[in-house]
Amino acid sequence: MEQEVSDIVLFLGRFHPLVLHLPIGFLVMAFILEIASRFKRFEKVGSAAGFVLFLGAASAALAAVLGYLLAQAGGYNEEMLAIHQWSGIGVAVASGCAYLLKWQHDRNPSQVVDRAYLSLLSIMMLTLAVAGHYGGSLTHGSDYLTQYMPNGLRAVAGLPPKEEKGFKEITNIQEAQIYSDIVDPILETRCTSCHNETKSKGELQMHTRELLLKGGESGPAFVEGNAGESEMIRRIFLPETHDDHMPPEGKRPLTDAHKELLEWWVSSGAPFDKKVAEVEVSEEVQSALNTLVDPQADMSPAEKLLASEVAPANAQVLVDLEKQGIDIRPVATGSNWLQVDVPRNRSVDSLMSGLREVSTQITWLDLGDSIISDTALVDIGNFTNLTRLHLQNTGVTDKGLTHLTGLSNLELLNLYGTEVTDEGIQQLKKLSHLRKFFVWQTGVTPEGAQELENALPGLEVNLGLRDTTGVATAEVDE
Repeated sequence: MEQEVSDIVLFLGRFHPLVLHLPIGFLVMAFILEIASRFKRFEKVGSAAGFVLFLGAASAALAAVLGYLLAQAGGYNEEMLAIHQWSGIGVAVASGCAYLLKWQHDRNPSQVVDRAYLSLLSIMMLTLAVAGHYGGSLTHGSDYLTQYMPNGLRAVAGLPPKEEKGFKEITNIQEAQIYSDIVDPILETRCTSCHNETKSKGELQMHTRELLLKGGESGPAFVEGNAGESEMIRRIFLPETHDDHMPPEGKRPLTDAHKELLEWWVSSGAPFDKKVAEVEVSEEVQSALNTLVDPQADMSPAEKLLASEVAPANAQVLVDLEKQGIDIRPVATGSNWLQVDVPRNRSVDSLMSGLREVSTQITWLDLGDSIISDTALVDIGNFTNLTRLHLQNTGVTDKGLTHLTGLSNLELLNLYGTEVTDEGIQQLKKLSHLRKFFVWQTGVTPEGAQELENALPGLEVNLGLRDTTGVATAEVDE
C-alpha cells in the first residue's frame, strides 16, 4: 500500500524548481572563472572562483534535498527520475569535493591536486548537463529539446522530420473524426505535458487512447455517456483557484470551447471512431465546433474588427489633435486601432476635420460632456469602425440619432443625460450588434427600452437606478 506523503514534504519539495537555478548559474560561472584564470590576462578572476564554487556546491546540495522531497509526490517515470536524481546528487558531490580541492590547492599548491580539481570540475559540468537534460524531460517531456528543432537540423542530427502536433486544419467539420481531429488535439495541447510517458501525475497518462481509457489512481478518467460522473470533466469545470482544477495554475488553460467539446464527447459515449455527423450536436456545441474551422467564429463583430489589421493613422494628424488636448491611445499595445477622448466642454465641430482623417482607425470614441450638435453626428455616422461611442451629457437629440444607424460594428452607446426619447431610440433597431445602451436621465421610458430590447436580442438598455417616483437617480456603467 502506497504511503501517504505529508504536506510539509510536498510543500518544501515545491521549492525545488526555484532553487535548482542557483547551482546551475553558480557552478557554470565558477567553471568559466577557473578556466579564464588560466590565462594571464584574466588570472585575477581565479580568486573569485572558489567563493562562487562554494555557493554552487551549497545550493546544489539544497536543490538535491528539495528534489528528493518533490519526487515523493510521484507521477514521474521511474527510470528517468532515477537518472535525474543520481546525476543531481553527483553534481552536489562533485562540486563539494571540487571546492575542497580548490581550498587545499590555494593553501598548498600542488600539480596533482590541481589536476584532480580540474578533473572534478569537468565531471561536475558533465553531470550538471545530464541532470538538467533529464530534469527538463521529466517536466516538459522527453522531446523538449528537439520539439521545435527545424527539419534541416533534425536531418543533420539523424532525427526524423518534425511531427506537427495540435489541431490540424479542418475544412468540413461534419466529416471530422471526433477523437483524432478534436479531442486528442485538445488533450495534446493542454493535458499531456503532465500526463505522458515520462510524467504521469496521479498515475494518469493521456497521450494514447489506451492509456486514457486505463485511467489513474482516482479511477477512470471519464464515464462513457455520463459527463457528470466523470473525474476529468469535473476537474476542468472547477474554479481555477481550486487545488484540483485542471490544467493546474501556470499551465495553458482550456478555453470555454475546449471544455464544451470535451464534455460533449464524454456525454456522447466517448466515441473514438465516429465523425461529428454521426453524433447529436447542440447549438452550444456547434458554436464550439465552428471555432475549429474559424477561430473567430464565436467572436462578436467588434472582437473580429479589433483582431483584424488596420493601417497606421497619419502620425502628423495625431500630433496635431493631441496638441489640441485630445487624448489618443491605442486600444492595445502594438495595435493601430485607436481610442479617442475629447476634453469636457470642447467643441467637436472644430476638431472634426482632424478626426475625419483618422476615422478609419478610431474604434472607441468618447465625446461625453463635449459641445456637439446633431449636425456633427453626420460625420460621426461615417466612422464605420466605431465599436464604442460615448455621447453622454451632450446636446444630442432624436434627430441626431438618424445619422448613427449605419454604425454596424457598434456594441456600446452611451446617451445618458441627453434629450433622446422613445421615438428617437427606435431608429437604432438597425444596429443589430448593439449590446449595451445607456439612457438614464433621458426621455426614454421603460416601455420604450423594452421595445428596443425586444427588437435587438442580446441588447441591455440601462435606465439607471430609479427611486419610488420612477426618476433615474444614478447610473450603472462599466
